[in-house]
Amino acid sequence: MSKESPPPNNLSFRMALSLLSMLLLLAPIGRAQEAVRPSLAGEAAAEARRQSPEEIPYNLIAGPVRFLFSVTGGIEYNDNINLAETNKQDDVIIRPQFNIDAIWPVTQLNTLKLDLGIGYAFYLDHPNADTNGVLIQPGSQLSFDIFVQDFRINLHDRFSLQQDPVDQLELSNVVDYGRFENTAGVSVLWDLNKAVLTFGYDHYNYISTTDTFDYLDRNAEELSFSAYFAFTSTTGGGIESSAVYNYYDQDFLNDSVSYSVGPFVETQLTNYLKLRAAAGYQLIDFDDGGFVQDGSDSNDFYANVLLSHRINANIFQTLSAGHESQLGVNSNFIALNYVRHTATWNIINHTLLTTELFYEDGDDSGGIFSEHIQRYGGAIAFGYQLTKHVTLGLRYQYTQKQSDQPDRDYKQNRVSLDGTYSF
Repeated sequence: MSKESPPPNNLSFRMALSLLSMLLLLAPIGRAQEAVRPSLAGEAAAEARRQSPEEIPYNLIAGPVRFLFSVTGGIEYNDNINLAETNKQDDVIIRPQFNIDAIWPVTQLNTLKLDLGIGYAFYLDHPNADTNGVLIQPGSQLSFDIFVQDFRINLHDRFSLQQDPVDQLELSNVVDYGRFENTAGVSVLWDLNKAVLTFGYDHYNYISTTDTFDYLDRNAEELSFSAYFAFTSTTGGGIESSAVYNYYDQDFLNDSVSYSVGPFVETQLTNYLKLRAAAGYQLIDFDDGGFVQDGSDSNDFYANVLLSHRINANIFQTLSAGHESQLGVNSNFIALNYVRHTATWNIINHTLLTTELFYEDGDDSGGIFSEHIQRYGGAIAFGYQLTKHVTLGLRYQYTQKQSDQPDRDYKQNRVSLDGTYSF
């Protein structure tokens, strides 16, 4: 039986209370520097960001709207499509994709954008694993920027339809992890010169496209607030906070309310080295009404650091690490530690080399498996500009999972080749 959503009046009260709490948390923050600088959100900033229509790449014009179309054809070999320790299934997968980018300068300052990637996956040996409908690539979105004096308002709808189970740390022995995710909302940036305040509201939908995981179908209301202060010309920081109300359609997993608050700092250490660090308190309170019978709440810290380093004109790298709690697939939540490194190497003419490394360590709070997970791997990719319109890509990815539960370890190797034609 489906669980009833929280009463609207109660939900509205809790959201209002959370917003008031976040505003109160911002009150004691110290003064910023006195130097006057141009607004980050006003019309001058909008004018600086605005491209001349002649400068926007396109291959079709329909009235004031400019379109950029491209198609991608790819082939992949995957030696473990079902993420299994034994009885592994390998397959060759054909991946066609159509991409569209559209931009409409509604006024000189306000712009409507659409980014959309639609694809499909054909499994040659296991056609039952073929895509259910289509795939919508992450990063697809409809976005509208509005600039009014010292306010920058962004209206957005971000959506994706994916199927690959390797994206989810907790999964093993799964081929199809189909899910549609949609985040629609608004963010408002208010530049006060001495401070930059940002408020955001989003409504989130998760819809499984497979019966196996339909117990994950849910809605969430997400509130966020941050205040940034410039301490010097190269260093700034402030406080950030969020509140998320998450409720499932079914009675398997537990509904929850999540709060987080903490300081952050951003600094330009050198001309080529930038650091962002944040830490704080995170609470996730579950209602314990689900069949999963996991009575754990998360009462923990969160922390994350991002280091961006341009080694020279041709080599750029980022290093990120952190600790946080996330909603679980088989439990209330999973406590996650991670380290990730990416680098781009533009050292060969017309060729872009990208490398990725990652390590993840997670603990389920209880639930079905109460699993401790370690997962690590990496990837290397080459992109080659063959002609003005044609780009070729080659990628190898390795992923290995180690679990303290039986038959949930796996190793996966993937090799893919693709070509993109921009009209």
